[in-house]
Amino acid sequence: MSGADRVVIHTVPGVSRVLFLRRDQVVEIWVEGADAPSLMGGIALVIARTAGGASVADLPTGSGYLRDVRPNDGARVMVEVIKEPSGDKRAVLRGKVELAGDGVVLTPFQAELGIASAIKAKGRRAAIRAAVQAVLPDGIGARVGGLCGNREPAEIAAETARLAALWIAVREKAESGSPPCWLLEPPELETRVAAHAPGAEIVVDRTGTVFRDAGGEEAFDWALSREAAVAEGVSLLIEEGETASLIDVNLTHSPRGDALARANGAAVEGAAAIARLRGLRGTLLIDLPRMRARADRERVVAALQGAVASDPAGWQILGWTPGGMLECLRESPRRPLSEEMLAPLGGRPRSARARAWTALDRLRREVFGIARPRLVVPVDVAGWLDGPGANIVAEERRRLGALAVVADPALGPEDVLIDGEG
Repeated sequence: MSGADRVVIHTVPGVSRVLFLRRDQVVEIWVEGADAPSLMGGIALVIARTAGGASVADLPTGSGYLRDVRPNDGARVMVEVIKEPSGDKRAVLRGKVELAGDGVVLTPFQAELGIASAIKAKGRRAAIRAAVQAVLPDGIGARVGGLCGNREPAEIAAETARLAALWIAVREKAESGSPPCWLLEPPELETRVAAHAPGAEIVVDRTGTVFRDAGGEEAFDWALSREAAVAEGVSLLIEEGETASLIDVNLTHSPRGDALARANGAAVEGAAAIARLRGLRGTLLIDLPRMRARADRERVVAALQGAVASDPAGWQILGWTPGGMLECLRESPRRPLSEEMLAPLGGRPRSARARAWTALDRLRREVFGIARPRLVVPVDVAGWLDGPGANIVAEERRRLGALAVVADPALGPEDVLIDGEG
């Protein structure tokens, strides 16, 4: 869970941008384009096969590899998508499917009933256990989360019964389905947001005003910058690669001893914030100015552990490399923000896709009073709008009555012109 207390979903045709805020500070960002919808949480019937020593399967969209089961080639398998594909990497699937509901998770492949330790009163735990067990089918388990602490046992049992009925329907569909097919479509964005930030206030913003007032534009710029200041005299240089990401720490002064440990502590806290905002996943190497004292290194590790404690993605702090870098592993199920917003590795400008979204957003804000508007954009942006973004352009054309998209090779990568046809 994200720990966010407020969520802003800015949605326009073709793309949604989501800000997760805690005490008015943006702590996490999601971007989802209609041309690359999320598969997270979808349950599919697939045919397993072996490739490169791993069990893989084609999904209705894309493919994935099975993490927890190793079926025979040609076997029909029910799987759940638990990690988005990224770059050339397949999605990650699990055969031990779970159904997440409002405070309850149904575990069809694990018959135990677990109740969160946050629910402490023995009498209440016993009442919840009795109510839930009464509606659980034989051989199926569940986990009751801490958010159910203030709910009536009957309400918790009703949610469990709903999930059990859904599981029976999914299983029946699997018996007659023709793979690859979805048995349960990937949840809608708002459903996944609510599950990620339970109890948070969710605001759907269709004008962009709430998004901007919440600091969305600044948060995006900070998250995607190659260089980011994180404290006085402390900045980070982020190099995101296919196999690992390097975060280089730069200090404006050359402190020693306790002052260096404090600066490095601020640096790793900033690195944790950037990693979460940017959605970095896989191996992270934090290159810090060298500290001689073991106690100082332990102090910096403790600072990082505290900073990542609230991150819903799993962190492993692997320790110090022989070269003095702090090596970590961040397991995030989502695609990195850079994959949604930046061009492929190289100069790392914003992608044509992201710049097209920006151009369309500006069009919606500035088009009033123009009878037959023209959107003049760089050649690569026009190409995206003519291809993957054609449906968005068609929707805008219907809304406005007319819209021409014009490619101008003289424009800079970020330039956009909006005028009327002469």
